[in-house]
Amino acid sequence: MTVALGGDSTKSKSVWPALRTMARILPQASAGFTVVAVALLLLAGLLPAAYTLLTGALVGTLPAAIRGGTGSPAAHRVDVLLVVIGATFVAQQLIGPLLALCVDALGRRLNGHLRARVMSAAAAPVGIGHLEDPEALDKVMLAQGVGSANVTPRDVVTATFAIAANYLGGIASAVILMGFRWWVPLVVIAAYLLAIQRTRRMFHRNVQAITGQAETLRRSAYFRDVALTPSAVKETRIFGLADWVVDRFRSSWRGAMVEMWRERKGGWRVLLLNAVVFFGAECGVTLYIAHAALNGQISLGRFIVFMGALGGLAAFANLSNHDLNLTWGAPAINAVVELEAMVAARSRAVAGSTPAGVMPAHDIRFDNVSFAYPGRAAVFDGLDLTITAGKSLAIVGDNGAGKTTLMKLLGRLYEPTGGRILVDGVPLAEIEPRSWQRRVSAIFQDFTRYQLTARDNVAFGNPDIEPTDQLVESAAARAGALNLVTELTHGWSTVLSRQFKDGTDLSGGQWQRLALARALYAIDAGAGVLILDEPTASLDVRAEAELYDRFLELTAGLTTLVISHRFSTVRRADRIVVVDGGRVVEDGTHDELIARGGRYAHMFGLQAARFNDAQDESEPAGA
Repeated sequence: MTVALGGDSTKSKSVWPALRTMARILPQASAGFTVVAVALLLLAGLLPAAYTLLTGALVGTLPAAIRGGTGSPAAHRVDVLLVVIGATFVAQQLIGPLLALCVDALGRRLNGHLRARVMSAAAAPVGIGHLEDPEALDKVMLAQGVGSANVTPRDVVTATFAIAANYLGGIASAVILMGFRWWVPLVVIAAYLLAIQRTRRMFHRNVQAITGQAETLRRSAYFRDVALTPSAVKETRIFGLADWVVDRFRSSWRGAMVEMWRERKGGWRVLLLNAVVFFGAECGVTLYIAHAALNGQISLGRFIVFMGALGGLAAFANLSNHDLNLTWGAPAINAVVELEAMVAARSRAVAGSTPAGVMPAHDIRFDNVSFAYPGRAAVFDGLDLTITAGKSLAIVGDNGAGKTTLMKLLGRLYEPTGGRILVDGVPLAEIEPRSWQRRVSAIFQDFTRYQLTARDNVAFGNPDIEPTDQLVESAAARAGALNLVTELTHGWSTVLSRQFKDGTDLSGGQWQRLALARALYAIDAGAGVLILDEPTASLDVRAEAELYDRFLELTAGLTTLVISHRFSTVRRADRIVVVDGGRVVEDGTHDELIARGGRYAHMFGLQAARFNDAQDESEPAGA
């Protein structure tokens, strides 16, 4: 490969692991295209040398054919050579495009294969901490080619085969030229490689500079998405942020490019020196071969062959976009392997083999649990909390108290940094993660709005079972979403996005009803723990009142955890806890906490006062 022959060991460490990985993965992406591409590669690399030998043979035979006339053996040999040369020429013209098409198809399959591996790696851990880890996100970005001049693994495949064909032809030319003087091609190749060594190092430094700016490039990509994503453009227009966002994109992108631009300074001197070396080597050897021909040391035919072979040695001095793509694209393939290794290590850390079964049958207990997000202060510090199975528990507290984090720990989206969580006395860390997560159903405040059919948006509550109309409609009816679905143009088959033909969108409250239906569908499919994080945040007053009225019915017999700032929801729970400073500071029923006159009573009183004030303002004067 071009990049390895330059003698830059630092560069080799970057490129060769990627090429070895790619060679191992290509048959997995497409065994058929790999075999065909390698066969075409051999032909593409060797046919030019064969053409050179045949041309020399033809030129060497012409004098004898001219002397012997049309019927002579030499003339017959000329005819045969012309046919073979013609066939070789045609083969060369066909092999090139065929190889390009085959390699392009192989590269596309490799892109798809690696994208699937990146998605699988990102989805493999039961938790989500790696998706908020800057190091992991940088590798995800690099694995997709972003940040490496947008060069993807497909471009690496194309570059590798092009460079390999080039070097294969160069090696064949070197073997031919050894027939003149064995040391001539070695001297020329050494001069070429030494001359371009600094250029390759310059390429490598450019790559290192840009890959070291992965986080800055992700920031620039974020500003790009803010400027182009429909969900964000409403605010950028209303608040006049469009120019500001574009300026931030430019400054972030330029900030990432500065180091690379600095590395490129002085590159023209390296290229000028290379040109001098290449020209000197080419002229010197040409004169040497010509002198040997003029002195009768080699024939005219051999002179033609050796001159053609000398031209073939230029493969070792060739630096093209393929070299750049190979250098830029190598980090993408390396990043896939590194990302897989990273998430595999995290997955091994989140073990557990005990089946969840019908847990919890008795209780879930947080025992002296501590937790802190990476690089941030502790959210919990010695949290003790018991959740009784089959009962509803409401969790209240100020913003940032850790209410949602508690739910994430319960769902094993994160692991405690201290203490332990027990389910029926069994440490949660010893329970098989996937089976436990099937026991948990949730509607988070930032629930996902799937741009798929209405049926999918509900049935995703448990994709392991075949969704039936009865199951889907039952969950939707209890969540108050059945009527809105029946009014859609295509009913349950309606795609919930205007970005697709015949699709539609829903209001925030309608989306929340579907999300609640999805959570209830999971309960019907076997989940035993229901997490409701602000379940009425987007509902109108009437829908909220209806949900409150059915709250006890919806959660009867379930282990239910509710997070809400609306105390009309909270007060219906069997038990309420107040979280503050990373610990539970109050625990009891609504009436008990009100009677205690503590923090809960204070928060309830503030909300009730606002409600009463709003009600008084709505009454007509003199009422």
